[in-house]
Amino acid sequence: MARECAACLLLLPTASCSFLLDFSDRAIPEDARPDAPYTRAECDFQEPNDCIATAATIAPTDVGPAAICAGDAEDHDFYRFTVPARTARVEIRISTVFRPGGDLDLRLHDLTGGTMLARSSGFGNDEVITCPGMPLMCPTLTAGDYVFEVYPAVKDSVNRYTFSLAFTAM
Repeated sequence: MARECAACLLLLPTASCSFLLDFSDRAIPEDARPDAPYTRAECDFQEPNDCIATAATIAPTDVGPAAICAGDAEDHDFYRFTVPARTARVEIRISTVFRPGGDLDLRLHDLTGGTMLARSSGFGNDEVITCPGMPLMCPTLTAGDYVFEVYPAVKDSVNRYTFSLAFTAM
């Protein structure tokens, strides 16, 4: 006759030893981390920042970590920053741990988003934009506001990343 109980125990005899198995809720271990290459906190970093109009304002001390995550149709992250007067050089970098299906790229836009100023779309762990850069890469950035975008290199690419923003004075 079966009976219900809060903690059900099962004894399994074996040769010269036995196991006591506890199937109660208190014995269930916490779930393992999902196989996703990021955490919910990384997905939520500075959200909503999915377009130029909602770009998160950052300072050179901000670094993430953040993530491009599954479940959002083509998740993109936009960050707004200010180039100070008398800046000779600006470097924007994102760093990932490269994994299959995790290639992220980087673009730099003017504040309106009407002009893409530079792009970095390699296959390694880092994407870097340096202004001024090589010809056709990035012009000298005058004092003012700009936006950089982190986005999946191909549809459905997801990954965590950190970023850095560095200014070199004249």
